[in-house]
Amino acid sequence: MQHVSSQSRQRLVLLSPLVIIGVGHLTARLAGGVVGIWAWLPMIVVVWGMFGFMIAWGGGGEAVRRWLQVPQGGWGWTVLAIVVGLIPAGVFILGCKLFPSAWIVLAWLLFALINPLLEEGYWRGLLLDNTTNWPGWLGLLYSSFFFAINHPLTVGVYSIANRHPAVFISTFIMGVAWAVVYRKTHSLRWTILAHMLADLLNLSILAFLNIVVPPSLT
Repeated sequence: MQHVSSQSRQRLVLLSPLVIIGVGHLTARLAGGVVGIWAWLPMIVVVWGMFGFMIAWGGGGEAVRRWLQVPQGGWGWTVLAIVVGLIPAGVFILGCKLFPSAWIVLAWLLFALINPLLEEGYWRGLLLDNTTNWPGWLGLLYSSFFFAINHPLTVGVYSIANRHPAVFISTFIMGVAWAVVYRKTHSLRWTILAHMLADLLNLSILAFLNIVVPPSLT
């Protein structure tokens, strides 16, 4: 693969969301027959592995260093990133007392630490870097649509909450806002922090285990 031309590499990067979402969906389906509601765990490991591979192959160390550089632009972009990360605050307020064990708390914290690094590197950093020759709005929509649809089609296979239309809408809004912040600041620092905040507030693991379910779906 090292001899792939830059143009072919770009095409493969831009087509990779279809593969990652498809493999994630299939993994969740197959794992569900073995581990039931815990199917999110092998699915997440597989998807994270694909994110990591694509970041290493499509971006590499230079891209990662660039994504983590000091943000440019005014403080308003920081505010935008963080405010959008607060969207799931209502979920946290209603469900934060539902943790069944310390192990689930640990899983929730680890997920919120690891997931944003890989997701921001892939959905914002890698995909947006490979759409710089597109109209600006099209690159934002492309990255944000696949970021949003990934939730119902992967973790949503068994997570009732992640199949709710509100999750698609809210994650699409997050995707657009964080893409704009990345484009304006040339850094993923604030989007990673905001994504960590969002993953904490949306009680991710409780939603994966159907401990937190939207009232309209119960």
